[in-house]
Amino acid sequence: MNNELLKQDYFELFGLALDYQIDLGGLQNKLRALQKQYHPDNFAAEDTEVINQALVISSQINQAYTTLSEPLARAIYLLQLHGVIVDLVHGTKFSNEFLMAQIELREQISEAEDSGDFDALEQIEQNLQNESTIITAKIGELFIIANYAEISELVKQLAFYKKLEQLVANILGSM
Repeated sequence: MNNELLKQDYFELFGLALDYQIDLGGLQNKLRALQKQYHPDNFAAEDTEVINQALVISSQINQAYTTLSEPLARAIYLLQLHGVIVDLVHGTKFSNEFLMAQIELREQISEAEDSGDFDALEQIEQNLQNESTIITAKIGELFIIANYAEISELVKQLAFYKKLEQLVANILGSM
């Protein structure tokens, strides 16, 4: 069993450059190869310690994939590797402009939900997804120039949009 895998960061584990921009298809292919190689069933005839190591490695592979495949989680993780910690719970100071836009969005969501306006909610969801895509692209550009302070702010905004996207998806799912 290769314990060295547990010492690698997620990018090393998947053989990727330490970069925000990644090939999701390549990531998926590497996931399959790693899962096939380290699946606990492959070690069923081994002793308990080897089986437990396989479970830990398999879990790490899955966690790494989940983190790297999602732009928000990948940005937070990459910032951590660069020594920058983003606190999405307590570090949520935003500009007044951003806060006003969020209040307006929440009002639009509430009004559309109250009136049962499925089309309006779908449009809001699409707008949120578009905004998330724009922010994700900006984050990618800023990683190239290592502007971690601005990335941190955009990560907080992206987290906010993702939370609203989930809210709208939940509302749409219950209609």
